[in-house]
Amino acid sequence: MPNEKNTYVVTGAAEDGIGDAVIKKLLAMGHEVVGTYEPSLSEKAASLSSTDGLELIEVDHANRSSLNAFCKHLGKKRIHGFVNVQMLFIMEEPEAFSHDDWDRLLAVNLTMPNYLIHELKGNMEQGASIVIVTSTEGFTGSFGASGYASTKAAIHNLVKTQANNLGARKVRVNAVAPGWIGGVMDTDEVFNMSRSITPLGRLGSPAEVADACWYLLSDSSSFVNGTTLVVDGGYSGVDTIAKFEFEAELGKK
Repeated sequence: MPNEKNTYVVTGAAEDGIGDAVIKKLLAMGHEVVGTYEPSLSEKAASLSSTDGLELIEVDHANRSSLNAFCKHLGKKRIHGFVNVQMLFIMEEPEAFSHDDWDRLLAVNLTMPNYLIHELKGNMEQGASIVIVTSTEGFTGSFGASGYASTKAAIHNLVKTQANNLGARKVRVNAVAPGWIGGVMDTDEVFNMSRSITPLGRLGSPAEVADACWYLLSDSSSFVNGTTLVVDGGYSGVDTIAKFEFEAELGKK
């Protein structure tokens, strides 16, 4: 796309971390953002309401009627890109499994982005780009987050299908799969464990995820379509047991 003021739709625009970083990146590049936020974030959205170039709309991302109302609000507005940041994570109890939680996880993490892609594709300019923020948890099995991990795995496949179908419209579709990202809950011990496993020895930042999203939105990635860009510092390439075995051997010398 040429360097001009374009319009981008961002779900989860008021979310701390990646949502914040994505809208800041787009606004800093001189573009306009129409974003969504969950009802629980109304105070945060109000604090952002005076931000130049940013329009925020309250949406229940698990509710079809609410999503439809958002699409109607957009009307025939021309869109140059769509970034889906909104997600739902619920820690499960495998022995007391909640099917209601499972249904909501599918609604927010899988059905919602698919619905918006279909409803907004007619608004997309030729050369537009769609980016779905997923997770490296979509590449592995889970223990207590089967709904979350399964929806992320499904999105990776859906991205390929949408890329196949929208390619004829010259609209690209890709995903960004972050690993362990700091800035929100990174004081937990599990984040310290992730630092010890990640080859770069640190957490990623929301801004680094936003930069990856921008790359996929921009002309710099004009022939990248149907792929998942991993942003995890090398974490998903590590065999943890082999790493600790190697370090143990080094400690003997």
